[in-house]
Amino acid sequence: MRRRLVVVQRAVWLAVGVASAVVVLRAQINPYTLVIRNARIVDGTGSPWYRSDIAVRDDAIVAIARHIEGPAARVIDAADQVIAPGFIDLHVHAFGGVGRPPSPLPIIEVPTADNYVRQGVTTLVAGPDGFSPVPLRPALELTKKTGIVPNLAAFIGHGSIRDAVFGSVNRAPTREELEQMRALARQGMRDGAFGLSTGLFYVPAAFSRTDEVVELAKVVGTMGGIHVSHIRDEELGVEASVSETIAIGEQGGLPTQVTHHKTIGKASWGKTANTLRLIDEARQRGVDVTLDVYPYPASSTTVSAALLPTWAQEGTREDILRRLRDPITRRRVALDTIRIILEGRGGGDPNNILLSGCDWRPALAGKRLDEVALGRWKSRSLEDAADTALWLVENGDCGGIYFAMNEEDIQRVLRHPASMIASDGQVVMLGRANPHPRSYGTFARVLGRYVRELKTLTLEDAIRKMSAYPAQRIGLADRGVLRERMKADFVVFDPATVREVATFERPHQYAEGVSVVVVNGQVVFENGAITAARPGRVLLGPGYVQ
Repeated sequence: MRRRLVVVQRAVWLAVGVASAVVVLRAQINPYTLVIRNARIVDGTGSPWYRSDIAVRDDAIVAIARHIEGPAARVIDAADQVIAPGFIDLHVHAFGGVGRPPSPLPIIEVPTADNYVRQGVTTLVAGPDGFSPVPLRPALELTKKTGIVPNLAAFIGHGSIRDAVFGSVNRAPTREELEQMRALARQGMRDGAFGLSTGLFYVPAAFSRTDEVVELAKVVGTMGGIHVSHIRDEELGVEASVSETIAIGEQGGLPTQVTHHKTIGKASWGKTANTLRLIDEARQRGVDVTLDVYPYPASSTTVSAALLPTWAQEGTREDILRRLRDPITRRRVALDTIRIILEGRGGGDPNNILLSGCDWRPALAGKRLDEVALGRWKSRSLEDAADTALWLVENGDCGGIYFAMNEEDIQRVLRHPASMIASDGQVVMLGRANPHPRSYGTFARVLGRYVRELKTLTLEDAIRKMSAYPAQRIGLADRGVLRERMKADFVVFDPATVREVATFERPHQYAEGVSVVVVNGQVVFENGAITAARPGRVLLGPGYVQ
């Protein structure tokens, strides 16, 4: 009996030895591409951090263990910093902002997307607010051909589809036009979109009824896509607008999301308590509704979209200018603009409006609306501020930043379990114009201000809202979590020092505290600089057909 036991033990030892030898042999034949040692892993799921090493081979994570031995082409000592999944930003104007896409597209002009990568963002999702290239495929193919640092995914925009079919007019589509719109939505999904974005606040989508959007949502839903919306009204009508977004998902049969959720204007502050209740109630009855948020007290869009009444924006640019040239119509527009400055995005004072960029007069970037009025030999009055806003539109329009939000609402939305983080920013050229600092600091601001300083969120939950949750939301099954066999997109940062540096007055400042960023297994940022690697991929949605 004893002899038999010894034989069995020797057999077990032999098997273990052979297995170990095989592992070592495999490692020698096929060494790791990259090993990160001595890290604190925050895996993206919301689970507490733990210490471990992580090994990469080619573009995938192949091992996570307390100690990883074996040859590696590159070893980085994390020195007890945090490794987290690369952040996924579901709302980036990488194809441009409101209106038709510019040429070149921002992601083509700045393929390194430095302002995002330096924060730890490894995937950008373009085409938000209802605006995207139509058709989508050429833009995606050009992006792929160009070679980019972060990954890029996209939505197909309802507003752009509407404009392509029958322009910027205030009417419902005919039966034939609606069928054309459905076909373009279907084609967008086949081109690689992850879903339908709507911007019901913006012209021309502002002229659409809910049932029109539902018809397109049904198409996208049957192809595995989701719906993400800049809601119709973020001011006094915010509750009805959130209900509309819920209805689009419920009637369209697809997941639906309120993007950059906020309430604008003092009369609406605090209403997030009601809107979040609407979302909770919808989820309880089975509607798959979620939301995202950026951590700043100011919004940003064009002056025309923010300060002109919707009715005045109908038609072509020439139609808008014709209205502004007519004295009676101009007076009507100006009165509505005064109301918007008082009650809406103006936050009650022209000084709350900061110009972010004017292509036709770059020197205006960084100036307040009342300051621009004074420069035109006018006063700081509401009347002169409104007239100056119309003057800006007449001369070519400008981007603006609007201080009309409330910190309590921001934190309430941040804490909600169904919310995730998205910047609503742009891929920007360093030093150009005066963009909203969210383009440079969103993710670092959450980690520095709302995790470390205010403790609004735990580190683990904040990272979940930046990685695993957005990945799950659009169906990126191989990203967003640190697990073996997942794609090797991750960020290494110091939780004690990570912070935003960009301000509204000086936005062109990169975030600090991130030491290494890896995309598809390649180091794209280290030692304070973007590397030469361009491993970013165009990610394709569930309906893609080659």
